[in-house]
This record gives sequence, C-alpha cells and structure tokens, in this order.
Amino acid sequence: MPNPVRAIAALYRDSFGGLPKLTWLLCSAAFLNRCGSMVVPFLGPYLKRDFAFTPTEAGWTVGLYGIGAFLGSWIGGRLTDRIGPVRLQVLALGSAALWMLLMSRLHDATFVVSAVFVLGVLNDAFRPGSNTAAAVSAPVALRRKALSLNRFALNLGWAFGPTIGGYLVVDDFTWMFVVDGATCGLAALWLWLVLRGWNPLPPPKAPATAATAHHALGGDQPLRDRHFLCLMAANLCVLLAFMQYFTTGPRVFVDQGYSEREVGWLLAINPILIVLFEMPIVHGLRSRKALPVIALGSLIVGAGYLCMLLPIGLTAIVLAMVVVAGGELLQMPMLGSHVNDHAPDHARGAYNGAYGMTFTLALVIAPVLGGTVYENFGAAMLWWLCGGLGALAAFGFWLLGRSMRR
Repeated sequence: MPNPVRAIAALYRDSFGGLPKLTWLLCSAAFLNRCGSMVVPFLGPYLKRDFAFTPTEAGWTVGLYGIGAFLGSWIGGRLTDRIGPVRLQVLALGSAALWMLLMSRLHDATFVVSAVFVLGVLNDAFRPGSNTAAAVSAPVALRRKALSLNRFALNLGWAFGPTIGGYLVVDDFTWMFVVDGATCGLAALWLWLVLRGWNPLPPPKAPATAATAHHALGGDQPLRDRHFLCLMAANLCVLLAFMQYFTTGPRVFVDQGYSEREVGWLLAINPILIVLFEMPIVHGLRSRKALPVIALGSLIVGAGYLCMLLPIGLTAIVLAMVVVAGGELLQMPMLGSHVNDHAPDHARGAYNGAYGMTFTLALVIAPVLGGTVYENFGAAMLWWLCGGLGALAAFGFWLLGRSMRR
C-alpha cells in the first residue's frame, strides 16, 4: 500500500523541482517585498481612524492609489523593455521604500491623499519587471512553473504582511509605513547584490511570419491586440470582485465588530492557501488548456463571496476566504502564463505591464464601487454583486476559449 506522506512529499518535490537557481533568487526578492505589505490592506481603517473618512471617501482614496498604480504599471512595462527587468525592479523598489518612509511623517489629510497616488505609481512599477524576469529566467517549458513560483513568493510574503500589520497598527499606523518601506528597500538591495550581472534586455523585433500571425490584428502592442484586450476585459470583471476582500472588505469586517488583529488573520487565509496549494495545482494542470481552467476559477471566486451571505457569522467569512482562494488558485496563475505565452519576446515587458494595468484599473474601480455599494445598499448587496461579476468573467473566458478552439 502506498505511503500517503511519501506521495504528498513527492508531489511537492516535483512541483517545485527543475527550476534554475536564478528563478529562486528573483522570487526571493518578491518575497522580501511582500512580507512587509501592510499599507494597502490597512489603508481604509487608517483613513477612518486618523482622518474620519467615510467608506465612500476612503474608497475614492484607495481608488486614487489604483490610478497611480495603473500609471506605474504602464511605465514599468515600458521601462522593462528598455532598461531590463532587474534594473527596473531595483529602481521601483528603492523609490517606494523612500516614499513610504516619507509618508510616515505626513499628518495632513490633503498631503496623505496626494501621497497615496504617488505610492501607487511606485509600488506597481515593480510588477512588470518581476513577472518578466521570472518568465525569462527559466526555459519555455518551465515558464508556467516559474511564474507560479513568483506568485508563490508574493503570496507567502502577503501571508506575513497583513497579519503582522494587524498587530502593529493597533496603537499607531505609522509602523505600517516604516515596515513596508523597509522590506521594499531590502528587496531592492537583494536584487542589486545578487543579480547585478543579470539584466536581460529583450531581443530585437523579428520580421512578421506566419508564426506571429496572432499579433497581426494590431501589431505587437498589447493595447491593439484584440485577443489580449478581451482577456483583460474578462479579467477586470473578476478582479472587481476579488479585490473587495482587501479593499472594502476590511472596513465591512471592522464595522461588524471584528478587531484589526482579527481582520489581519482573516486576510492571511487567502495567501496561506495559495502558498500551500498553488504549485502542486499548477504542476497537476501543466498539460491542461488554460482558458477553460481560468473560466472555472473565475466562477468559483464569485461563488466564494456568496458564502458571506450565510447566517453563520465568522464561519461564513472564513468559508468565503477559502472558496475565493480556491478560485484564485485556478484563475490567476493560468492567466499569467497564458499572457506570457501569447506575448512576443521583444514586447514581453509591455504585455506584462498592460496585464498589470488590469489589476490596477480594478484597484481604481473596486474600492469606489465597493465603498459606494456598501454605504448605500449594505454588505449583502456588495456580496451579490461580487458573485455576479465572477459569473460574468467566467462566461467571457469560456467564450474566448471556444473562439481559440475554432
């Protein structure tokens, strides 16, 4: 009879095995960056306690962060293709570190709101360089696994950041800026020290051939690529739902009587599950077509929010977090690898930047939408809206999968 412990150990060994040392070094920087992430998840409670912002006002401010992040993702994608993904990450992380330390000294609401926008630019300029570096650090056959390891590192860090932040911000929100800035600085220093000799620039643009015909509809620029734009439209729908758990969600939970510490632990459920199960699931799905799996994941994300409607208190929130994480496990890693498989080599940074712009556009809309719906119609309507958005995204990805089969 097979030993189940050995079987599980073998599964995890196979899931993580085969990747080059370079990929692991890159992902270590992503972990260092995220293990101090606490400014964004606690921005809503911070604005409420220190500046008496209403849910709508806080939503608009977090949305302003998203506008900055949208711009930062575009800038980061373009710079990645010009100065290389490692140099871009060092520049973005170092700048974000200095800016957060500056924000810890701000006490005027007007200055804080303006600083939130700049923070969004600096924070998300890092993302295209991180994804691009991970994608090119491993052979093409291992690209999906390399990108999943990068997400693994980010989520492992995210499991620490909000949880620790929930304790730090109880008495003083200043600590979240100091710790988040310090970990950004450590990540920049790590990349500069261990990868200063590796900063791959993209190859020159190749002449158009039949093999690149799927880009002919709009050249090689992502914002003129119809398939890519349809992917991002569907992704935007599911992200508007997904992001409620760390934008409007913490405000809802605090209003329901849960402390910041408890909210920090609730926010940690998602990244812990991602860390435990993403690599084995991606390994198990390595031969599957991406879009049908992405559609199923989107549907599950929406269903997760409907669990919030169950009349079982804290258990409903925990169940919702678990189900949403299950949908993310299927949707996000598969979509990231599909985008990098679709992107031409010489414009991979631009495609990753545009892909990141979808996340940041959602970060603009999600807190505004969530805060407005919550303040005017209540939490139940917010969770119903999230369920509908997940279903709509699933339908869009399913249609894209059918069109590709044709």
